[in-house]
Amino acid sequence: MSRSRARCTVAAFAAIAAGVLQFAIGPAAVQAAPDESSAHSFLTVMTRNMDEGTDFGYITAAAGHPELLGGAIVATFCEVVASNVEQRAARIADEIAAAQPDLVSLQEVAEWQSFAPLPCSGPVRIDAESALLDQLTADGVTYTVVKQLNEFDSSSIPGLPLSFLDRDVLLARAEPARQLTLANSNAQHFTTLLTLPLAPGLNATILRGWISVDATVRGRTVRVIATHLESFHESIQEAQALELAGGPGDTSLPVVIAGDLNTGPGSGQTGSYNLLTQSAGFTDTWAVTQPNDPGFTDSFYTEDPLTPAVPSERIDLILVRGVVVPSAPKDYLVGTENPHPSDHAGVVAKVTIPS
Repeated sequence: MSRSRARCTVAAFAAIAAGVLQFAIGPAAVQAAPDESSAHSFLTVMTRNMDEGTDFGYITAAAGHPELLGGAIVATFCEVVASNVEQRAARIADEIAAAQPDLVSLQEVAEWQSFAPLPCSGPVRIDAESALLDQLTADGVTYTVVKQLNEFDSSSIPGLPLSFLDRDVLLARAEPARQLTLANSNAQHFTTLLTLPLAPGLNATILRGWISVDATVRGRTVRVIATHLESFHESIQEAQALELAGGPGDTSLPVVIAGDLNTGPGSGQTGSYNLLTQSAGFTDTWAVTQPNDPGFTDSFYTEDPLTPAVPSERIDLILVRGVVVPSAPKDYLVGTENPHPSDHAGVVAKVTIPS
């Protein structure tokens, strides 16, 4: 979901309810692609925003008109049904199967459930994570869930005829030949979070956080961090970026951060990007391997997959510190061709873990 669409999410549920650090480790080195003798030390990482299926426009339009909210809620769920969340998730699984990354950072892994009859035909329960994992199995590849972190949860708002859960998920490739082992997995919400007053006596906190794991490939270890930073409020986003760098990112291990950071070079919000790439010493892998390509990742459509848009910012990022970013192979995007499985493109990067 783009930042503009994400703002609608909070406004929508409000309508219903109403009724910098420095680090000693230097930035990543840049060198030619490793030869076959060191090829075993590489790690391939993907970040992918899956898009939950609506911008909540119907509910936002009904703000201030309680008599319209019931129909707006039904229309919203029908929009989610029409967006084919699970079908799009299956296509993202196909992308993962083709790229075969070792670790995948997923954002907006939505779960929806309706508690009332609907005028549109479709499932009562929609689960993007289950659909993606089922398709990965059908594609003949095995990925396991390292951890998942629940973020926005509509169950905190009473009286809704539907539920919506937003999740971040970190997947790991399970292939013995890769000799990939995982340890020290953690997941935590940021302490600096956006809280919105929805109604007298009722506030909603927009949970954001991170998942981390120490991944070892044939004796070489790197910490991989998956995250989805705040989109609504830049100063809160910057505080979260500092928490990220000073929390799981504060380690003697090499580090890879992958996610929808809602910040990037030339985007509407650059402060967090600058904090991470300047103060905290991270290197933007796309800027190294694709310096002449803007690599825009957001947004390929607006309200729904049938309403196209022209992407204009690069906010889905893979940032590294203490690993080697080879000049080849270059980072590349997935999901850029119609029909788009998400309003974001995914990013795939390969790095070399130092001995």
